[in-house]
Amino acid sequence: MTLTSRSAQPQTPRARAWALTLLVAGTVGVAVAIAVVYAYYNDPWRPLAHSLGLWAVMASAVGFRRRLPLAVGASIASLATAVVTFYVGLKVGHDIRWAGSGSVMSVNWDRIGLWLVLAVLAGVAFGLLGSFAPHRDWKGAAATAALVGLLMADAYRRYSTWGGIDVAVAVDVLAALAVFVIATRDNKRPLLTLGLTFATAALGLVAVSAPDFIEQGLIEGF
Repeated sequence: MTLTSRSAQPQTPRARAWALTLLVAGTVGVAVAIAVVYAYYNDPWRPLAHSLGLWAVMASAVGFRRRLPLAVGASIASLATAVVTFYVGLKVGHDIRWAGSGSVMSVNWDRIGLWLVLAVLAGVAFGLLGSFAPHRDWKGAAATAALVGLLMADAYRRYSTWGGIDVAVAVDVLAALAVFVIATRDNKRPLLTLGLTFATAALGLVAVSAPDFIEQGLIEGF
């Protein structure tokens, strides 16, 4: 006779939920990264490869309406798979485009390792925002405002740096509007969210400038 642990039985649906959620989130990360790699090698989509907004929306969306632990796990999974896929995809795209030219591009695993560490940290933050955004209290308004402010700050940084509206700016603005509409429909706090967005946009400008600083440091050496 086979003995089955009673304590393990209730965990089976939870384990399946975790596995399915992480699988979906990882698949989303791979898909978005492949799209960004394509954008990197094809104008006028190239600016999307230098936009933080697309990654922020992805990492928050996979955690939307989920319990906090699951939301954080999904966010980390999407960012981690996206990091690896993006850098490996850059090499694949390079080798396809310049096949036979003698041009060589290698995969920098040290850089990938650094961005994976940052993916975990960012995943915690974006998972929290995605989980809290639908809450019908100040937490929902604050989380939504933080994400919208980040997207608007990224759009402003791109616009002010390059002196015009490109596809990255347009995607950031449209994503901010979509996040605001979808999240406030759930949290029922549109006015509070809008008010908090002005404050979070200032903090978001600091946050969206950080990846550029890190990337520059990787190129020149800290």
